[in-house]
Amino acid sequence: MKNLKSNCLQSALIISLIMVFVSCSKKEDTVHGFTSTKPGAVPFVTTFISDINADTLSTYTTWLQNMQPRFMLSANRRNIAVSIKNKFIQLGLSNTVLDSFYITNYYKDTTYNTWQYNVIATITGSLYPDSLFIVGAHYDAILNVPGNPWIASPGADDNGSGVASLLEIGRVIKKRNFVPKSSIQLIAFGAEELNMDGSNDYTTKAMLGSKKIKWMLNNDMISFENHPNQPDWKVNIMDYANSAALRVSAENYVSMYTDLGKAHDTTANKEGDSYNFYLKGYKALFFISSASTPYYHQMQDVVGNCNFPYCREVTKVSCAMLVDQNR
Repeated sequence: MKNLKSNCLQSALIISLIMVFVSCSKKEDTVHGFTSTKPGAVPFVTTFISDINADTLSTYTTWLQNMQPRFMLSANRRNIAVSIKNKFIQLGLSNTVLDSFYITNYYKDTTYNTWQYNVIATITGSLYPDSLFIVGAHYDAILNVPGNPWIASPGADDNGSGVASLLEIGRVIKKRNFVPKSSIQLIAFGAEELNMDGSNDYTTKAMLGSKKIKWMLNNDMISFENHPNQPDWKVNIMDYANSAALRVSAENYVSMYTDLGKAHDTTANKEGDSYNFYLKGYKALFFISSASTPYYHQMQDVVGNCNFPYCREVTKVSCAMLVDQNR
């Protein structure tokens, strides 16, 4: 009887420890806003997306907001591009370069001829280095009237949030020492706000160089969501005539790796850098919050009006697609 009682106590202790472990695991998943038991989720991929951190996204966005101004015609535009390049390098993405281009813009009755800069961080693929998977976001910002973009253009949501997602994806990939099968490029595009010149220059060069671009994901304005209930958060995924299947695939990743709902309103799909990829024949998607921000191109577009847990969820989608399709 004594041995039986001892065995029962040991069994009870083991069961209790298992329950505590499971409970802690579930709590950890809840902290990251993800439940690993979702159908179809790949454990290898979940290890990456669980590292994506809302506070880190907030820190990156604050850093970008404090670069005043980020207007593409301001004298500090190259300094901003260099700062973003150096940030990628600090995160371990040593193969990061500035790709310069010369453009003419007509703004407020004046013609401007300027050098502009895309920031391109490349992680070379182990099997197919000439094939590219691209995630992009523009880093310049602007103000509508009233306002003077030459003085200040905070652009936290538009589009500090998108660039923050690039940096966070880069950080997580380097943390895990991930070597993709195909090459990955994380691109911070310059000169988007006036005429999407940065992505136009990149895609023109890509087409002339016969680059093999598998797809491009554009993250633009991905941090505004003011609904108090997380189950009501949605991401709008805009596609193009050649990327409907890619959108369906992205929606599956949303279901497997986030708690977001999905929207499909393509009204503004011509207003982001992904559009230039489509025009050159490449498959692309445009990720944007489905909630309409009242701070668009305003001085109130600051980190205090951003929702970084929401931004984290959207960032997970691009990260999951990159990792899963290159493992």
